[in-house]
Amino acid sequence: DVHVPIGPEGVAGDEPAAIIKSLQRTGRTEGRVIRVVEWAGCRAPDQTVLSRCMEPLESSNCHTEYWLVADHPEGAQACFDRFHRLGAALRFEPVAPEDQQMSMLEEGPLRPATAELQLLHSDRIPIDHAGWKLLCRLAVPGGLAVVLHEPGCDFRADAGWSTVHAGTHATVLRAPATDGEDFDTGPIPGPRWVLGETGSWAESWAARFDDAHVHCVPSELFEASQFELLDEWPFAGELRAVDFFCSRDPNDPTGEGVVTSFIALVQALVARRLGSAADPCRLTVVTHGAVLDVEDPRAQVLWGAVRSMAMEVAADAALDFRLVDLGSQEDLSVLERLACVDVRESELAVRDQCLWSPRVVSKDALYVPLQTGGDASYKLTVPNPGQLDGLQMKTYQPAELDDDSVEIEVSAAALNFRDIMVALNMLPPAAYEQSALGTEIGIEGSGTVRRVGSGVLQHRPGDEVVFTKGGCIANRVVVHQHTVFRKPSCLNPIQGASVLSVYTTAYYALMHLARLRKGQRVLIHSAMGGVGLAAIALAKHVGAEIYATAGNDEKRNKLRALGVREVFDSHSFDWYDGLMDCTRGEGIDVVLNSLSGRHVALCLEALRPGGWHCEIGKVDIFADNALNMFVFRKNLRFAAIDIDRLMLEDPRLTHEICRACLELFEQGLVPPLPVTVFPYHKYAEALRLMMSGQHQGKLVLEAPPRPSESGLLIADRQPYLDPDATYLVTGGLGGIGLHVLSYLVVSGARHLTLMDRDPQRRRSVEWIRKESYLSLIDFDYKIEIVTADVACEEDVSRCIAGLSRPLKGVFHLAGVIDDHLLVDMPRESVATVFAPKARGALNLHRATIDCPLDYFVMFSSVASTFGNPAQANYSAASAFLDGLAAWRRCRGLPGLSFNTAAIKEAGMAARNLHVLRMVQASGMPPVSARFCLYNLDYAMRARPDHDHLITALFRNPPWPRTSPAYMRTGHLVNNADAFRLDAGGQFTVDYVVEQIAAKVAELSGHEDGSVEEPLSAFGLNSISVAELGAFIQSQYQFQVSALELMTTATCLSLAEAIVTGKSNAAEKQVEDEVHNPEEAVRFNRTVARQPSVFAAEPEDHFPLATPEPVVS
Repeated sequence: DVHVPIGPEGVAGDEPAAIIKSLQRTGRTEGRVIRVVEWAGCRAPDQTVLSRCMEPLESSNCHTEYWLVADHPEGAQACFDRFHRLGAALRFEPVAPEDQQMSMLEEGPLRPATAELQLLHSDRIPIDHAGWKLLCRLAVPGGLAVVLHEPGCDFRADAGWSTVHAGTHATVLRAPATDGEDFDTGPIPGPRWVLGETGSWAESWAARFDDAHVHCVPSELFEASQFELLDEWPFAGELRAVDFFCSRDPNDPTGEGVVTSFIALVQALVARRLGSAADPCRLTVVTHGAVLDVEDPRAQVLWGAVRSMAMEVAADAALDFRLVDLGSQEDLSVLERLACVDVRESELAVRDQCLWSPRVVSKDALYVPLQTGGDASYKLTVPNPGQLDGLQMKTYQPAELDDDSVEIEVSAAALNFRDIMVALNMLPPAAYEQSALGTEIGIEGSGTVRRVGSGVLQHRPGDEVVFTKGGCIANRVVVHQHTVFRKPSCLNPIQGASVLSVYTTAYYALMHLARLRKGQRVLIHSAMGGVGLAAIALAKHVGAEIYATAGNDEKRNKLRALGVREVFDSHSFDWYDGLMDCTRGEGIDVVLNSLSGRHVALCLEALRPGGWHCEIGKVDIFADNALNMFVFRKNLRFAAIDIDRLMLEDPRLTHEICRACLELFEQGLVPPLPVTVFPYHKYAEALRLMMSGQHQGKLVLEAPPRPSESGLLIADRQPYLDPDATYLVTGGLGGIGLHVLSYLVVSGARHLTLMDRDPQRRRSVEWIRKESYLSLIDFDYKIEIVTADVACEEDVSRCIAGLSRPLKGVFHLAGVIDDHLLVDMPRESVATVFAPKARGALNLHRATIDCPLDYFVMFSSVASTFGNPAQANYSAASAFLDGLAAWRRCRGLPGLSFNTAAIKEAGMAARNLHVLRMVQASGMPPVSARFCLYNLDYAMRARPDHDHLITALFRNPPWPRTSPAYMRTGHLVNNADAFRLDAGGQFTVDYVVEQIAAKVAELSGHEDGSVEEPLSAFGLNSISVAELGAFIQSQYQFQVSALELMTTATCLSLAEAIVTGKSNAAEKQVEDEVHNPEEAVRFNRTVARQPSVFAAEPEDHFPLATPEPVVS
């Protein structure tokens, strides 16, 4: 949450993209958040200025919001379809020419004084006086307008506009510094109350009004919370403005006193106005040095409190809450001007007569890159499951080399369709019930042996090998010796990496189970994939008669060239009739099937008596679809093939099958597969090619010889905390605290001191190990629990004085919630919440002020930034932490306020069902503890000089364009959501149904079918299911599980869920866990089995293996 200046500075030239870049720059760390409005008229998407400005808009440090105003809905829709998936905040607004007038600014994001830059095309020339007035009202004071025109075009700007640059094809104009019609009107009509604390600027402010309708309330009344007679105050019945001024009170260092009195004031106002307020009343809270360059963290508690108050009572009590922070008393002149106008900014800071506004900005590069020259181990991980863009190379600690292990320097790693399913989070939990490969991406590779365990006799350092291992897209892995094999001499490392998974699958199905032999007929579905080509090679080796299917003519022709007797269309059910015709109605002996739905029944019908159906598809299995049993009267055999599961359940058989396949290569009896090679740093490009289904054979990633020469961006996850220092944790015995303790140990800490205010709970070190992930960690570490209350200054001092090692970090997690609606919130509730959170933070700050700390981290809440109903007390206490962190950073001290959303499986919110429901409804659903820790890790590693990080997921956030909060947060709203909610775009159920149905038809080859028919009836195979899920995720930012697509989903049900914002599968899982804890325990027991020797080690999955998507 950063503050940026309002109003553009100097620019040069007339190229819009360059002007946008210039406007985005500030003298501070963060880029400016600006709003650009293009009046596009009837232009096609490629004729808009937007089409030429994507480069600056998609840059990582860009937080600009770009509005494109089209004359007709069709134009807005076309631009939406063309641009909305790009990585920029884009809004598309259809406004008819006759409606492009002042009234359009009365509500919505196109509001007065919001646009730093406007772009006009020549068809708007000449501009009449009303048009210039509209542009002037829309611009911020001194805002820019670029008029694009033909050479030699002569036009005149309206009075007050000045020319900044006159070019051949464009002219840059600057709007008047003020809009006289606004600033000359004087204060808003009606009476005003002015009140504040002792020593505030309230009296100086009241003296500026030569008006009998201003009442200055004595500070004693406020500080004593004497509001019982508020109805008798002057103008109580016709009040139009209340200005409250906060001072600096050393006797109230946390702000508990001022926020308690302010809550009492607002309670009295609300009671007076509920049901009787005819006119709105602007309530402005004026602070001094509370934000921006923080001088007084105490005052920031009012910012937190007001944000929650506004959510609760603003509408019902007709109170228009405003927050203004002044840098000096001279800035009162700007406040006087603000009292005259409505800039539609609910929060402002004034410094040296200039306005600054807060903006929530999203951070993209959530890691610290690995420095060149090191020898760290790294691998490709899935920290952001559900989208291919969420993959990340990061450092990791391989498992220790035990007696039966082999350490391998990876040369190449192959991609498999399973990797797509894992990356897109589309495999159901049942897929991992018995999994040797785990939840990581990359399952096979080749490389050179570095070291071997004492029990390894078959391999020596320097041997070239091939292997299977979950998470092998890495530079170095440790693998059990039973899944490592000598590379056949006839294969190079690229070829070697590509053969194990496909050949073992085909060999197990056709040779081991079906006993395919010479003269038998075999049908291989989707035969141009890796398994299909391996199956063809094995069938040719034994002399079988081969039939196949493929998805397009090019693939079918290539299969014929490989010697396949007949090839059919895998997207159509007609293959059955064609096959039976070719075999004179006899059918086949073996089928290797990956298709789903009706295809399975046709495969069984096509089998001769005694035939084998070998099922390598997963769609029908995970969907638990039924088989018609009558066909099995022919002595048919049905086998489901899952090599991942077989590795765990019968490792000896799997080992022998792998050896048999490699022996065939060594003897030259089967060929290697065709491969397409990508360097490691193009892993996303390779995965997208695989997802498209346009590749043939195998895709292989080639490892670089050295990371410095790879072009890779590797996130540094190596331990960074000092193992010889002590780290102090408050609140470490709570739900999220236990997660943080585990994280600190994994990150290098070896000495932790915990403060426990309640020894009666008997929470010992043994209890901590049992209840946390520390039970999975083998590191030596020491935890000391000290009986102390962080809210007691003497306890804190005693705890720190008793430390035997240097204190390098403080992690303050202590806190309680005591929720009350504002009108019912008692004074005691504020004290209850402030004691551990705000007063505890202040005590820690004072006790460690002279300690050479590396980290001072305070767990705040998104409530301080966005507000939460019924949490004005908690918002205020959390805001004190925000202010204290900023105050420390301004003085060169470490300080981080870590603002988290509710954490669904731990922490205070997890114990309060109504809180979870409330935050779900607010558009910021609960986040996982893993997601929280992932962001904490980013903040501590990558942003040591920043004082603030918000950790939340913004899912359908409730910031309509009429909301004042839209100015601060609106650019975070997803483009599709904004178009649907704000611009009246054609984002209807019918529109989305049409798009999904077209995609289903493309994937299945079937144009006919009802939109209410289950997608499983269309015969989608596993690849098609994954591609459909990826299409929905990328097109609509909606994640749907593969299981749902395989079973109940229809085009209509998906469209309704997308358009109405109904909770998707991931959110429903959270609800299920909350409402049915017994079921969650049962499922956890199901998967809490003894790991196989082939399974990924526990530390590979902890604690940051698969955090959720980071938005901001």
